Amino acid sequence: MMTLEPPNSSREPLLAYDGDCRMCIRSIHSMELLGLLKGVKTESAVLVTGEDRELLDSHRRSGEIVLLDAHRQDVLTGAAAFRWLLQRKLPRILGALLDLAPVFWLMCIGYRFVASWRRLISPPHSAPDPTFPEPDWVARYRVSGGVVLIAVLFWLVPLTLGKPAASDDLVQALTIAAALIAVIGAGLIALISHRGRRIDTFAALAAAVFVSTIALALLVLLKRTFEDNGNPLLEPWGLFAGSTIWGFGVLFRCRNWLDSYPDDRAESATGSPLGARSKPSKMVVLTIIQVACQIWVAFLYGVY
Repeated sequence: MMTLEPPNSSREPLLAYDGDCRMCIRSIHSMELLGLLKGVKTESAVLVTGEDRELLDSHRRSGEIVLLDAHRQDVLTGAAAFRWLLQRKLPRILGALLDLAPVFWLMCIGYRFVASWRRLISPPHSAPDPTFPEPDWVARYRVSGGVVLIAVLFWLVPLTLGKPAASDDLVQALTIAAALIAVIGAGLIALISHRGRRIDTFAALAAAVFVSTIALALLVLLKRTFEDNGNPLLEPWGLFAGSTIWGFGVLFRCRNWLDSYPDDRAESATGSPLGARSKPSKMVVLTIIQVACQIWVAFLYGVY
């Protein structure tokens, strides 16, 4: 356990973070404004040099902050480092609460969800660095987060639009269609994804489907409210265009993060049929899956 008040030292504790993550940079600036980083040196991990770099590389994982103490003997990562920073600022009684197992467990879950989805919420401008792979828990949190987003749609869309308008026969057909979309979509994700990027591709698609479906539901609700004003933008084509662009925006933001590692690009170009793993092809395929999900929702609720 790292002491809260290290003895006098010529060096300050060092907090290293992913410098290519815009969300990380904004978080560091926010913590500086809150006074959490007083007396702590902050630096992008790629800029750390010397002995600090050797110690950092032995503990660093992509997606986690790393805190080195003043004597470079103790190392904290992730939620443990964040707890240490909070305990320096909070009163002793409140800081002690963070040591309770249930409280720290919740901190770990919250930190890991944010850390695992940060690359999709605020993706970098380049493909991932294979030198520092992400921890195993990142994939689990991205998969569970994607499943949660889809599950929320099944609760939120009926809450917004009411009961489905489709007949029993159409509902049965749509059930089969949903299974086909899921199976074909999974196969296409496996085809277009680079090595080690399938989970990220699924998570990005789940986020795009979530955003576009919510947009479609809100536009349908708006159409029902102003049904007699004759606005062409509230026609079916306007609803689809207005909702699809939101999901496409999510996919477009993630296009670089879903790319391959630099060393794999030449191999992927020759090993993937018809260049299916190229950025344009990947965007087209994912957008088609997203639109198929929207059409399914449209038929279920009679938006045509």
